Amino acid sequence: NAYRIGAVIVDRYAARALSDEMLKLREDHFFVMGVVDFAKLVRLAEVETFEPGDMIVGQGFMNRYIRVIVEGDAECFRDGVKTYTLERGNFVSEGGLHAGLMLPGALESCCTIAATQHQRGQGGKLRVLRWDRTKLMEFLKSDSHLRRALKAALSWDIVRKLKGQRRMLITGQVNDPVLWTEKRNVQNDNRYAAVVQNILSHPHHMELRRDELRRYRNIHHIDDEHHLWALNRCGWTLEEFERGQRLRRRDSDRGIESGDEWKISNIFGTN
Repeated sequence: NAYRIGAVIVDRYAARALSDEMLKLREDHFFVMGVVDFAKLVRLAEVETFEPGDMIVGQGFMNRYIRVIVEGDAECFRDGVKTYTLERGNFVSEGGLHAGLMLPGALESCCTIAATQHQRGQGGKLRVLRWDRTKLMEFLKSDSHLRRALKAALSWDIVRKLKGQRRMLITGQVNDPVLWTEKRNVQNDNRYAAVVQNILSHPHHMELRRDELRRYRNIHHIDDEHHLWALNRCGWTLEEFERGQRLRRRDSDRGIESGDEWKISNIFGTN
């Protein structure tokens, strides 16, 4: 009891110590979360700063961080095509957490994200709060109330991003709507494949993740065809996924077991 009382006192002190900037960020974008819970998240995060044009994460690279923008904005590109923008309060690379997926470790980035390079050099630096994904997941496991509040905030974040994409179309920022739609779909497919890859790389957690993944598929309308594509991209069959165990197969051309090949590619972030 003494420990719990002490923890509550520390959390309340941290909430009172929040800067005006952080309080405004909570009021504008984390309003579904209490001040004390928001202060817990801020205390766990690190502040990261990028110059205009700096790359935050590259397409195809492994990324172990979740970020939220505090100041400035960023742009997302799939195969060089701008797919959407990120603004103050938006999450970056949250990796299905809005659907309840508690994925540790790194995920392959489905796009390149860079701090916006404004015309004529206008615009300031990009500042973000950054969490190590594994550490954040462990922290959320110990605090169910905070986990629910963060999930609610992330749901609103998804809505804001969808509205932002619609705004790109309405304001004429999309030169080729057909190509833009194609790249958005490719980005979505690869985002799901990255989630699947992360789950497959932690087979001892696979049973726990099945319901979470099913929920993610329902939210994002991932049909069986795209689910099978993601599994094949990771070198798994549907039967192996259902069994929760990958069969070891020998690659006759290169003389290595494909199970080991997938592990190697996962370590170095290649496919």
